[in-house]
Amino acid sequence: MSSLYPLCFTPVPVGRVWGGDYLAKHMRPSFPSDLKIGESWELCGLEGNNSVVSNGFLSDNEINELIEVYMEDLVGEGVYRKFANEFPLSVKLLDINDYLSFQVHPSDELAKARHNAYGKAELWYVLDAAPGACMYLGFNRPMTSADFRQRCLDQTLPEVMHELNPRTGNLIYIPPGTVHAAGGGLVVVEIQQVSDITYRVYDWGRELHKETAREMHLDLAMDAIDWKPFPLPDFLPNEREKSVITPWFHLVKKTITGPLCSSNILGSSFRLLICAEGAVHIQANETVSLKKGSLSLIPASMNQYTIKPEGSSATILEIWVP
Repeated sequence: MSSLYPLCFTPVPVGRVWGGDYLAKHMRPSFPSDLKIGESWELCGLEGNNSVVSNGFLSDNEINELIEVYMEDLVGEGVYRKFANEFPLSVKLLDINDYLSFQVHPSDELAKARHNAYGKAELWYVLDAAPGACMYLGFNRPMTSADFRQRCLDQTLPEVMHELNPRTGNLIYIPPGTVHAAGGGLVVVEIQQVSDITYRVYDWGRELHKETAREMHLDLAMDAIDWKPFPLPDFLPNEREKSVITPWFHLVKKTITGPLCSSNILGSSFRLLICAEGAVHIQANETVSLKKGSLSLIPASMNQYTIKPEGSSATILEIWVP
């Protein structure tokens, strides 16, 4: 069997009502420019949305097909034991041009009971933030379900949310149960559990008009929401923060100014490398190049590889599953 190598994948555009043209113009020129592209699915193991390899002799194979063949050599012994032939994470680029709906994602326990699926914890890395871009993240006061429901209906929900002004380089963790929204010009990398369960609760009035209405999930959301005030300082690392640890994935942010030799000696998990600023070359038994917003999967069995910046420096995000 041929040796594994750094894998790249074909991004998939997804139109959203709140999307824009930033991704097509600046990051994914193959995407149609006349579509409001809100999401680019960079890597996904969801059934029916499996990402397809775009480089090397494994081109055109889906990620979960490769796990079935290579097992722990690809994802790591611990990961394979937990998730079998399903890749455990999804990575997207979001172009939040208009306002993203207020929404919440369920915990593992609730998602398992309702949907036989995983919950959805998210981590955002801000690639670009326009002046005035904003994010709403968690309640700024204690809430009851009755008060929440009424505020969704009378369009006053933003008043009880933390309103933030994210900056390029911010890392923002969104635990399951946290109501959130965003808008006004944000481009983010979203790392999440392998889940696509979203409960929309308020859509800035778009839900009231036939031509813009989307399905809402206010009743389903009630059991998913964490009603406590959100401890904002604990969950909004600034641009100096280098790591985020969650029960589902770990992330380390690294700025490199020269060749960085890395190893994965334990082999307990694959590594995802995402270029956050600049451009890099990953050198192993094959070499792949990443621009801003692109990623590569480093197989767990690939013990040694080198990351070289193109130019004087670059910033990468390294993600793995504990």
